[in-house]
Amino acid sequence: MAFAKGADMVETHAHTRQVSPADNWFMPAGILTFVAVLLAALAFDDITTDNATRFPLEYTALLGCSVWCLLMAVRLTRTGHRVLGTISLLALGGAVWGQRAVGPGIVPSFQPEYVATLAGLGWFLALSIILVALSIRDSRAGRRSTV
Repeated sequence: MAFAKGADMVETHAHTRQVSPADNWFMPAGILTFVAVLLAALAFDDITTDNATRFPLEYTALLGCSVWCLLMAVRLTRTGHRVLGTISLLALGGAVWGQRAVGPGIVPSFQPEYVATLAGLGWFLALSIILVALSIRDSRAGRRSTV
């Protein structure tokens, strides 16, 4: 069986398969997820501490971050990381639900919406670290991806 130039072989539990260099998406995804979380945190900070009445730039940033997190959740689920993907979907759903109560003048509290929003941000921060760690693990093992 011939393999494409530049591709590596990965042995999984039951078989060996061809893995292209494009399969190593954990590192860039982890870095971009971290940037999205940072951007969302900055947008929430601006929304809650500013005296403005409208926040079009901040809400656009939150929408973009939400779309990225949704894409990550779907990709994780489709590539066999169903637990990470499912937790990501739940965290994103909770954060989107909770965002409705986060507005100018809100103070940190144990209000369910506030907790859901912070938990969503916390999950995606943890996910960014997990993705970077998976990338490092795979590169040390001499393979591109285990999925």
